[in-house]
Amino acid sequence: MKKFTLSLITLFLIITFTLFLFEPKSHAATTIDDNYLIARAIVLAGFTDSDQPTIPQISYLMPGEQPAKENIFNFSERIVTIFDARLGIGGIQAKFIAPKYTIQDGGETLTFSSFKKTVGDILQENGAVLANEDQVTPPADQSPADNKILITRVSVAEIDEFLALPYQTKTVDDPTLERGKKVVEQVGRDGKKKLAYQVRRENGVEVSRSLIGETIELEPQTKIIKNGTKVVVLSSISGEASWTNGVTAMRKYKRGVTIKVTNLANGKSVITTVGGWGPQEYTGRILDLARADFGAIADIGSGTANVLVEELNN
Repeated sequence: MKKFTLSLITLFLIITFTLFLFEPKSHAATTIDDNYLIARAIVLAGFTDSDQPTIPQISYLMPGEQPAKENIFNFSERIVTIFDARLGIGGIQAKFIAPKYTIQDGGETLTFSSFKKTVGDILQENGAVLANEDQVTPPADQSPADNKILITRVSVAEIDEFLALPYQTKTVDDPTLERGKKVVEQVGRDGKKKLAYQVRRENGVEVSRSLIGETIELEPQTKIIKNGTKVVVLSSISGEASWTNGVTAMRKYKRGVTIKVTNLANGKSVITTVGGWGPQEYTGRILDLARADFGAIADIGSGTANVLVEELNN
């Protein structure tokens, strides 16, 4: 019994001494510099010049302890294991964790992890496709500030707009058409103008618009109205006319009849409407013209004038 107890104590001491002797972190003979371990881990992790390695998390492996396996589908981590005689029979494991970046992409917030140094490489690694007009802050060749990247999606397109060109109306006198009649000789038609704009949108919102060209697609067509000026005389009478401060009054024609009065002495004429008297027996003077109409064909001071009165077709 005493012999068995002594053997257990001896085994315990041997194990304790062995762990003390070969435990890497506390081994007195371990003189490997941490910077050397980190540099070696960076090389083994496969970082390139375009990468920005992080400070790895270092864990020491006990003799016989199995290292953690790297997940090849997890691009946000890289794990390497270093075995070195100076570490004893154990080793170290270095885990690099990629920084996380917040990306504001056209109003949508995304989170990416990457070991890359520049904005352009970070976006490319994570499959973010940029069009020629898109803007990135910071620029693609710089490192992100505060791990934030802003993408402004920019589109520049040419669009067309159309404007109506209103037609004009033109009235022309036609001596072959009876006075008072109007005829549409040509119908009016609106024209059309095309305006070409260059429109810039940022994240789907229009921010600027500039006119780059305009074209007349259809000329407007003027509406033409013929205005009859031909005088049709139904009857006539000659005689003496005087003037009045009232309305034009006549003995031969009833009220409302349109008449043309011509001064036989000078050929001047005026067109007016009968407003008083109406048909009644002829007594010498055939007409009293309103003062303004009389003044248009004769001197008011003369008092009377010999005139030709023609009844016109209304």
